[in-house]
Amino acid sequence: MSWYVMRTVPGREEKAAELLEKKVDRRLWKNCRILKKQQLFRIHGKYVINRKELFPGYLFVETGSPERLAEELERSREFPKLLGETSAGVAKVEDDDLRFLRNACGDSLEKDMELSTVQVDEEGQVRDAAGTLKSYLPNVVRQRLRQRYVIARVPLFNRMEDVLFGIRLEEDEV
Repeated sequence: MSWYVMRTVPGREEKAAELLEKKVDRRLWKNCRILKKQQLFRIHGKYVINRKELFPGYLFVETGSPERLAEELERSREFPKLLGETSAGVAKVEDDDLRFLRNACGDSLEKDMELSTVQVDEEGQVRDAAGTLKSYLPNVVRQRLRQRYVIARVPLFNRMEDVLFGIRLEEDEV
């Protein structure tokens, strides 16, 4: 079994996953995931955790039969399409990408990418982090402390991808 990527309309990920669950033979796939991340939002002066799509418009499916799954998906225009350049039209999630995804979302990609706790210097710059962001601190290209996120440029999917990491300060009450 390996992980593959499917594209769907952003905002319709849940609907696409439901269609896959209802219409495609379960022997062709093991797991279908919509990867989520946690973000803090301030409401009435307090921070609350919100969940958002980590990669809007994409689903990740674990299968041992990508060609047969692609054939099944081709039968309906409603279904999301597997991405890829191979003759079967499928794209396997590469090992380096899977390492990032597992670090962020767990071995079976079942968890939300959690908030990273950051330490900030006297100039207001993020200098250290605990959590998924820690490995990518040198790649931070934008930070918004007030809005509790940073963006880091991460090598993913054969290109550099700007990934939004939800953050919290040690003193934040969540």
